[in-house]
Amino acid sequence: MKTKCIALLSDFGTHDPFVGAMKGVLLTKAPGLSIIDITHQIPPQDIQTAAFYLMAAMPYMPKHTLFMNVVDPTVGTGRGIVWARTENYQFISPDNGLISWVEQKEKIKEARFINNSSLFMDNISPTFHGRDIMAPVAAAIAKGLPEKKIGPVFTGYRRFPFPLPTKAGNRVTGQVIAIDHFGNAITNIKRDYLSARAVFSIADHMLKDLKLTYASVQEGEALALIGSFGFLEFSVRNGSFSKSFGIKIGAPVEAIISLDK
Repeated sequence: MKTKCIALLSDFGTHDPFVGAMKGVLLTKAPGLSIIDITHQIPPQDIQTAAFYLMAAMPYMPKHTLFMNVVDPTVGTGRGIVWARTENYQFISPDNGLISWVEQKEKIKEARFINNSSLFMDNISPTFHGRDIMAPVAAAIAKGLPEKKIGPVFTGYRRFPFPLPTKAGNRVTGQVIAIDHFGNAITNIKRDYLSARAVFSIADHMLKDLKLTYASVQEGEALALIGSFGFLEFSVRNGSFSKSFGIKIGAPVEAIISLDK
């Protein structure tokens, strides 16, 4: 699956030269590539948030995009690097579960263990496999490297399940799975689990009914709404819900749906 587009996701931030170095390798080895920065602001070593943002951004990328994901807290310890593909996309990632939630959007059809060292940089840093292994492999794939030359088929790559919410009667129970740059607490509860009229409970704080926009309430007021990726989230207008209420990933959430017609 040849590609002209590489999408980068990492926890490197933009203050240091790490992202630029990876792009330099990509463009040196595959001139003319288009590179999309999904984000480089994943909280350091936060694999679950990386998995969520990869899942959320994936459907909006051009078909045949190759996602290069570098959130790699065990770099240099012997963990593998995996290549995988779905019907429309490809992925390169440390074998740490980062690609686990891709299958909420498209089923992974094939995965391979990346071990073709002829593709790697000559000098490999034990702390920067994104630059020295993943980037040159991504460039080779972009230029049309046959899949069988990436490495052997690999079915045992690591994965962790998406935490689906539960529904019993008019009660839906879920959890916070990501906190974004604005401090919005994003849950695992999709719109189709809810109705506009509901009472929400999170961290002993009660909110009533879904709002349409962040501006639906007064400044500094908390609200519940369906965010742009289709999940229930909790926000404070012009503020941070997570800081205001001490919310962390994993916090339980409950919605009681009104049965009134």
